[in-house]
Amino acid sequence: MAKKEDNSADMGGNGETLKELRELLTIYESIPKERRAALLKAAKREAAGDILTDENIEEEKKTLLRFFAGVKDNRKKKLIARKVNEVAFQAVTIRQARESLIADGLQAEVVNGKQRYPKENPAVAIYDKYCRAYQSNIDKLIELLPPKEIKAKSALASMRDEVEKD
Repeated sequence: MAKKEDNSADMGGNGETLKELRELLTIYESIPKERRAALLKAAKREAAGDILTDENIEEEKKTLLRFFAGVKDNRKKKLIARKVNEVAFQAVTIRQARESLIADGLQAEVVNGKQRYPKENPAVAIYDKYCRAYQSNIDKLIELLPPKEIKAKSALASMRDEVEKD
């Protein structure tokens, strides 16, 4: 009888990874077929990483703060910084909710005992709520731009319009 070779190197991992994959496969096979698609989507999202991260929020803040580099008044700068923090968080949250909607759809099937019924994906309400707040806050930021910043107004307005399209 030929010696069985360890394929863990071929799979790009060590023996521990192969053991974990076998365990996941066993669990996956025990899940009802109608739930497997949702599980795979969730696993893919997890592998891709979250969108709503401190790094993404910081990147968004930097992008927004560039428009206000010409502001001289310190009180106004503090107000702008607070508003930019909120807008950056809202923009990233909107992207996260959008990805959830794309992956999971607008409705999910809820199972309660023997009953099955559709329920709205919570990301729908989050997306709607944050888009409204984002729109309002961007408009307030546009009002706070220095008078000479006509190009910045156009750029901020286009960012607002971009989120509305998404």
